[in-house]
Amino acid sequence: MFAKTLLLAITTAGFAAAIPATSASPLEKRVTHTGTGTVYLQEGATGSCGEKNPDSAVIAALSNYWMDGESPSAYCGRKIQVTNTGSNDDGVGGAGNVVVVTVEDTCESCGEGDVDFSVGAWDQLTDSAAYGTFEASWNFCNTD
Repeated sequence: MFAKTLLLAITTAGFAAAIPATSASPLEKRVTHTGTGTVYLQEGATGSCGEKNPDSAVIAALSNYWMDGESPSAYCGRKIQVTNTGSNDDGVGGAGNVVVVTVEDTCESCGEGDVDFSVGAWDQLTDSAAYGTFEASWNFCNTD
């Protein structure tokens, strides 16, 4: 009996060692994007992702580079972590502020790395500064 139990334990251990460990959801490498942060008013309109959000919502619009002219885009609902890396000489404050926002719209006039923020997100990123622009760095979050 002992020999059969030992053989079973050795066989099971060998089988388990042969199976590579996998995680439930693989982590994607975070790539940092940079661009200009601006502010927009949604004013009750439906965004390109099909949702109506108040201006106080903490949301953002990505450029058509990301949204690819699709409505809704595959990026709708994705979260991005944004860092205010400083003003563009127009007095916008909040350098160093970090906020996670949800992608809910398309910014047609934005460049590849630019992000257009709702008033709610703008206020958190800029300490409620008057509207202008700031330098932003951002990355997609691994989870929603």
